[in-house]
Amino acid sequence: MISFKHLVMATAVAASISSPSASALEAGDVIIRTGTTTVDPRESGSSATLNGSVLSLAGGTTELGVNSDTQLGLTATYMLSSHWGVELLAATPFEHVASGLGELEGLDIAETKQLPPTLSAIYYFNPQSQFKTYVGAGLNYTVFFSEDITSEADAALSGLGLTGADVNIDDSWGVSFQAGLDVQIDKQWSFNTSVRWIDIDTEANIKFDDGSRIVAGIDIDPLVYTVSVGYQF
Repeated sequence: MISFKHLVMATAVAASISSPSASALEAGDVIIRTGTTTVDPRESGSSATLNGSVLSLAGGTTELGVNSDTQLGLTATYMLSSHWGVELLAATPFEHVASGLGELEGLDIAETKQLPPTLSAIYYFNPQSQFKTYVGAGLNYTVFFSEDITSEADAALSGLGLTGADVNIDDSWGVSFQAGLDVQIDKQWSFNTSVRWIDIDTEANIKFDDGSRIVAGIDIDPLVYTVSVGYQF
């Protein structure tokens, strides 16, 4: 997992090799960046329910947690002025495993893929500097697909008489906030690090042959770390 410490170290390396010839941002400029993006969930969840009642197998409660994943990230920024721009975040599909917490600790329950396209307004504080800092805020839409129950969970649930498990995870709309830094290497190329927080709230539904249903709400709310190389047109 990429940590903020790693981002700072990478920025320092880029700064040590960068050229003093910086390119100022202007209206109409386009910046394309590609690199690694890590989605690191900071999830909290409500107790899972079975047919409307809190799911409890041993007197405790059951919730879901989500693991982190790193994929190829891509951003495209169009500058409306020297300070303001519009950015679109895209990536190859992230793959996550939803695991049990509480009394189902350690049980991998479902696998899913997701895409989190995010459209943001970006403000650069120092568009003429070699070190361009910025902040942004925007709207995220996370779409979940290829949901599947794990064989481990399917066997465990079948032992409870719950067979034919079919899982679905709802898509999510939410806000996004970010901060980033571009280190100009020359007039076209730059090195970028950024961190953003995305509000992702979803609900997992597991249906069974007998009509039973397990429902668990999850506030994923990940920190998203990106390290990338940019090209300015």
